[in-house]
Amino acid sequence: MATRKGRATKSTDLEPISKRGKQDHTLQFTSLAHLLTVEMLGEAYHRLRKDASPGVDGITTEEYEQDLAGNLQDLHRRLREGSYRAQPVRRVYIEQDGKRRPLGIPALEDKIVQRAVVSILEAIYEQDFLPCSFGYRPGRGAHDALNEVFRAIVVSKVNYVLEVDIKGYFQNIVHEHLMAFLQQRIKDSSLLRLIGKWLHAGVLEEGRLLAVTRGTSQGAVISPILANVYLHYVLDEWIETVVKPRMRG
Repeated sequence: MATRKGRATKSTDLEPISKRGKQDHTLQFTSLAHLLTVEMLGEAYHRLRKDASPGVDGITTEEYEQDLAGNLQDLHRRLREGSYRAQPVRRVYIEQDGKRRPLGIPALEDKIVQRAVVSILEAIYEQDFLPCSFGYRPGRGAHDALNEVFRAIVVSKVNYVLEVDIKGYFQNIVHEHLMAFLQQRIKDSSLLRLIGKWLHAGVLEEGRLLAVTRGTSQGAVISPILANVYLHYVLDEWIETVVKPRMRG
């Protein structure tokens, strides 16, 4: 299908991935990085917010678009040759509920590649994520979660509603566990290395480069789906396979 004159989406390239993933939830995908074509990078670029703040490279979308085709070709070449380097995330703080929350702003090319990789990961993991999961998922949101809670309370016999908040969730994801979870579905070493580069790229805060040993930057394009993959294995599947069978009533 076409989303803009002269620019066709590559979503159809991901349909076989989704189909195979849905048919076999134990299938491990060994060849995924080749999907990061110039066309997919272009599609990813056009899906980015154009008014977002620049990262440590200082490059804006306006500057990048001056030679968009050439820049995407060069980015694709570096990805293919393995010379692509993830840049540190620029950390800023925003006020939320009376607290200062850290927000990471990746460099523009990191955003582009991350957006493309998100499309690949969604094709796989949307087949695995459970119906009870609503956050950061395509076609789902907070209102859907509220509707489900309302339905459960009205239709079912509910005595208690338990609300839980994971403090500093994004900042405390354990990299080793996350990569192990990803490897249950992904055996493409090139794609795994790419994700590892973003996790270990570091943070630039007030001119200082800080090493990162855990967490994924809240604000990075790739972070929501990585957080969902982690939560799927450590919480959702645990509740579904261990907790629910023990429940009575």
